[in-house]
Amino acid sequence: MRFKNVLPTILVITLVAWGIFFAVSKSKIAQAPVRPSSAGMNFGAQAFILPVTETTYLPIRNFNIADPELEAKAAGLFDVHSEKYLYSKNINERLPIASVVKLMTAIVIMENLALNDIYTVAAEDINVDGKGADLSKGEKIKGGDLFKIMLIKSSNDAALTFARQAERQGINLVARLNEKAKLLGMNDSKFTDPAGLDDSDAFSTVDDLIKLVRYVEKYPIIWETLTTRIADVGSADGAYQHHLINTNQLLERMPNIIGGKTGYTDGALETMVLEVSINGGRDKLVSILLGSRDRFGETKQLIEWGVSAYRWK
Repeated sequence: MRFKNVLPTILVITLVAWGIFFAVSKSKIAQAPVRPSSAGMNFGAQAFILPVTETTYLPIRNFNIADPELEAKAAGLFDVHSEKYLYSKNINERLPIASVVKLMTAIVIMENLALNDIYTVAAEDINVDGKGADLSKGEKIKGGDLFKIMLIKSSNDAALTFARQAERQGINLVARLNEKAKLLGMNDSKFTDPAGLDDSDAFSTVDDLIKLVRYVEKYPIIWETLTTRIADVGSADGAYQHHLINTNQLLERMPNIIGGKTGYTDGALETMVLEVSINGGRDKLVSILLGSRDRFGETKQLIEWGVSAYRWK
């Protein structure tokens, strides 16, 4: 009889203990953060992620500001610090880039030729596009001054003169352009001349040009030259003088420009690369337009949109 009286008591105590255990366990589970799995499973409305530092999400988009309407065939606005696109349109479409190719030409010149050498201009390299000669037959000019003419004025004559000198030294400049592109991972780019005159068989993409712009930073002289609004240079013997006005009109219209390059051919239309400093110099934006009919207006519009549509702190 005693055993029969004790058994119910033990059973009640056991049930109460299990009830307390399950209640405590449930409470801990409810308090614990739920992390999404690597497979991206949806755990429902109760799932949440632990707070992380805000910089992980910077810049933060204000979706009340609509995307810009650009007529360019391809465009991109790239945030350097976060390494992400703030805006993209056909960034992997292969298109001719016109004189923007001179950025790659400048890099290859820096890595294969000497700016202290004297270069002689050949008749074959003058006025090849029929729009007027920038140099004179037989003119001798220091490489550093020729470099300025090529970038500031976007001179085709100067680019071809560099290629001619490279050939005299046993260097195929165009081959080096393509080799460098491969090394930089620009797998959707092809160059056929150092000036960007070919708009039928040569091409690149916005995404590839981002890689090129990032590499340009290795050579500050390139951006320094391309932010020079006006310059005067002469031939080595003083026989010729050249007054250079930068093709980049945004140097007069926008602040904080780090560097940029313009381009135009009938097939490529207007092209443009521009890098600017933002957020008090703590970050940079790179804007790229291909196939535009208003490279300056659309570039300005795209960068100003990015600064207003995102915040960095």
